Amino acid sequence: TDFHSDGVDLAIRYGAGRYPELRCERLLAEAVFPVCSPKLLDGPRKLDSLAALKHQTLLHDDSPDDDPSCPTWAMWLKAAGATDIDGARGPKFNQSSLVVEAAVLGRGVALGKASLTAADLAEGRLVKPFGTSVSVDFAYYVVCPEAKLALRKVALFRDWLMAEAASFAGAKG
Repeated sequence: TDFHSDGVDLAIRYGAGRYPELRCERLLAEAVFPVCSPKLLDGPRKLDSLAALKHQTLLHDDSPDDDPSCPTWAMWLKAAGATDIDGARGPKFNQSSLVVEAAVLGRGVALGKASLTAADLAEGRLVKPFGTSVSVDFAYYVVCPEAKLALRKVALFRDWLMAEAASFAGAKG
């Protein structure tokens, strides 16, 4: 977004939070954890332990976030102590939303971002088979030129966004 030529007053950006010449406030932190359809918790290849991931399809998020702190399956498995599981196998998707959709449909287990999986977790379309979450460096930020905050409509909208994000973060626990 080019605030000068696009006529935009305020934006939400996902990134490292370094936006020169803009007022930048963290809206939501982000974390990553395994998610899957509840269907994968039952059946002959049920996902009832970390070792059971060996028999599941791993869904990969290859979206171009460029966040080195965001774990890949290989990184997550190593940190979890599952060194005998091939973290490179499974389909790769170039959009986070496609990875989440594949997990909802029972196509495998994804490393899902908390903000992108919250609604599906709340509705029971996804479950977290393991409790391990990894915080990542990237987050969602409200950004705008400092002078734009002097506009009442911008200040009100910014305040509303921050309140909604706080209640969302509180609801996630």
